[in-house]
Amino acid sequence: MTPKTTPAPWRSRSLILLALGLLFPSTSLHAAEQTLTLLTWEEYLSEAVIERWQAETGVRIEQIYFDSGDKRDEILAKPDHQIDVVLTELISSSRFGARGLLDPLDEKSLPGLSHLSPRWRDSCGPYSVPYLWGTLGIAYRSDRLDQAPHSWADLLKPAPHDAPHIIMMEDHEDILASPLILQQHSINTSDNDELKAAYELLLAQAPAVLTYEYVITSLRSQRYLDQADMALAYSGDQQVLNEVEGIDGEPWRYVVPAEGTLLWVDCLSVPSITPDKALAYRFLEFLNQPDIAALNAADLGVATPNRAARELLPDDIRQDPTIYPPEEVLARSQVYEPRPLEATQTRRRIISALINAHDAR
Repeated sequence: MTPKTTPAPWRSRSLILLALGLLFPSTSLHAAEQTLTLLTWEEYLSEAVIERWQAETGVRIEQIYFDSGDKRDEILAKPDHQIDVVLTELISSSRFGARGLLDPLDEKSLPGLSHLSPRWRDSCGPYSVPYLWGTLGIAYRSDRLDQAPHSWADLLKPAPHDAPHIIMMEDHEDILASPLILQQHSINTSDNDELKAAYELLLAQAPAVLTYEYVITSLRSQRYLDQADMALAYSGDQQVLNEVEGIDGEPWRYVVPAEGTLLWVDCLSVPSITPDKALAYRFLEFLNQPDIAALNAADLGVATPNRAARELLPDDIRQDPTIYPPEEVLARSQVYEPRPLEATQTRRRIISALINAHDAR
């Protein structure tokens, strides 16, 4: 894969900062003993950004990965976790915030919030800071398919005789979004009949599913490399998949189906038991610096909610429709809304039944 090119000044400045850290190690000797622990998706923070942070602060970043929102929630619910900053979204941050497990944002400690429009702030709520946004769609191997998928039906209604070739995901929210959209229902529905219909569609798809492990996690572990040709994925995942496979020509591509999609917004929150909240806020403010936010977005190939950062991005990134979808795609998109806990528990039971049925085959 040819990675997204980061403008030279960012790289040069990063190298200078790293060099300064080596020349004057005594200035960060105490900080070097510190660690900031981030609970997040795999491959979701630029290595260049990590280098910049560690060069400026001397604080090491330790990342703990989850591959579904449910697994993230299990870790965050533990009373003795050591997480300093956690990747969330509106539903989880609102729920954990109401339980006192997340702190409301101290906006005075985050002047960089001024770079974020009310649209993105509202999409994360009072307990979290907007981090990145994008769409849910289909990642596919362009060298293995006769034609590119264009509908959710291409993913959810494979031919009955097809050998397993699809990778889905275990997340109880996002896996249900695609069948609900295909069946013209709201992704926020609590209607049992609509959820049952979505489950039945996923159950019928199951014989063609290789795994419900997040596609990046699965392929990075070298499983199903020769079999997978489609996956439920997020915008930007195709870049990582091409890096994982190391094949020339960028065979993994990404499409938003014609019926519409989920518009997701990932957020960052500070758990209430974080031992060093000043450090956690320093990290959030660091990520909101326009040059840092732009560097992170460019390296990951994902959209930033930071207005000043977007202006710093190269034209080829700002004009890439897989990263910044045109308005007609956004107009067909749905966003998650807070819902009663019982409705979320119903969704979890549905996905648990689906995976149990798949594993029993």
